Amino acid sequence: MQKHRGFTLIELLVVIAIIALLMGILLPVLGVVREQGRRAVCGQNERNTGLGLHMYANEYDGKLPLNEVDRWLFDVSYWTTDIVLKTGAFDRHIFYCPSWRQRDRIIFWRYGENLPLGTPEGYLQPEPQDIATRKNYHRIMGYFWFIDYRDPATGKYRDPPMNPSGPEKEWVRSVIATKQAPALVELIADVTASNGPDRTTADFSTATGGCWSRWQVYDRSNHLKKGNRPVGGNILFVDGHVQWRRFEDMEHRWFRTVSAPSFWW
Repeated sequence: MQKHRGFTLIELLVVIAIIALLMGILLPVLGVVREQGRRAVCGQNERNTGLGLHMYANEYDGKLPLNEVDRWLFDVSYWTTDIVLKTGAFDRHIFYCPSWRQRDRIIFWRYGENLPLGTPEGYLQPEPQDIATRKNYHRIMGYFWFIDYRDPATGKYRDPPMNPSGPEKEWVRSVIATKQAPALVELIADVTASNGPDRTTADFSTATGGCWSRWQVYDRSNHLKKGNRPVGGNILFVDGHVQWRRFEDMEHRWFRTVSAPSFWW
């Protein structure tokens, strides 16, 4: 009778060791590939959002829909997002970076209504429809919006962002009347936020803002490595092109108050 020979213990251990070695080599590579894919989707989200804003501007002599209330750069009114969504080609998910999916939740999307932490994503209560309310209520986005704000009481615009190492940056009011060439003027960018303005000591995963005071949830940056360090972010320019900017080339450019998160691009 023919005997069937099985694997010895040593042979099994060798096979397991080879599989473990291959996994150790492949997993980091797969992680890099996944992140490259997320960056590509992120850049397309910004292009699509910009397209919706340009469609609005084309009907209003190039002017963009300014926020009615002075807020942080990722706070955008319901009314402003309505303008992009009315194109019919997009849904709310284009306003959030796939590298930080935790931000794409109903409590952030409907922040103005002060929903409790844990509100189900299928929350059915309709949003308020009054125009004045929609202009006043804001959503928390996964991207910075560099659209200008004008104080309706004083008529004054927001002070321009800081730019220690180059020509003055600008907030955008129109897609056809910018101080610099449209290809140089940022319109939308990945959130890169920290708990302080020092790039060597700041933590980019534990910025505290309204989400912290309301739910004890931190603000953070979109594209992180090693836990709390950003690698960079996509930036959409007024002319419609998207560019990846390394964190090494970013600068601290804005904060609402000294104790608020520091914003980088």
